[in-house]
Amino acid sequence: MTSTTRRNFLALAAIALAGSGAAGCSIAEGAGDVLTGSESSETVAPLEKSRTLVAYFSVPETNDPDNMTEDEANSAHVVRGKVLGNTQYVAQIIGERIGAEVFRIETAEDLPLEHGSLEDLALRQQEANARPKLKALVPDLGRYDNIFIGYPIWWYDIPKPVYTFLEEHDLSGKNVILFTTHGGSRLSGTDETITQKLSDSTVVRNAFTISRDDMDNAEAEVGDWLKSLGQ
Repeated sequence: MTSTTRRNFLALAAIALAGSGAAGCSIAEGAGDVLTGSESSETVAPLEKSRTLVAYFSVPETNDPDNMTEDEANSAHVVRGKVLGNTQYVAQIIGERIGAEVFRIETAEDLPLEHGSLEDLALRQQEANARPKLKALVPDLGRYDNIFIGYPIWWYDIPKPVYTFLEEHDLSGKNVILFTTHGGSRLSGTDETITQKLSDSTVVRNAFTISRDDMDNAEAEVGDWLKSLGQ
């Protein structure tokens, strides 16, 4: 571990604040209050962009920006005529702001885009404690010291493909920073779940979570959060 990495590690380890909630939520990405963790005045050392990765899981339920159903609109945000999943949009903002590489977590099998079918699949996977096979893993993970991990809240939990991601990558010694989108349940305790799961990593407790109803303000909210991290 380099001296720069040690400084990042020690600074990240100092953060101890996060928000979590238990309000209801389906698989849809996004609703409810925004929680940015900006109440914390603690900061982290500047992240070296070449050593930082933004990994995210996101499922926009359509590619068509026109005539969206309510469920489709809840799952996505349109940017310059292109449909992005809510979590995808946040990931791209983070990547652009700090100059980090961005990696999309995708399942080997295509997920259904029809809302009811996707919701049912997510619930079945949760009940079976499934670990869906991923399309690809992060190549050369050892290059990165800092990993942002983003996901929507599905059935009050982390989507099962993200569990697969966490278990199939060795994140020991990494600094892990979480961000989520939700439909009313905020972090839903997932920050605690990941902290326990990644006991050999430093999981920053100043996590970011944003409602699907607040996506128009995502750039400002993400910017404030990154400033609260010292970035």
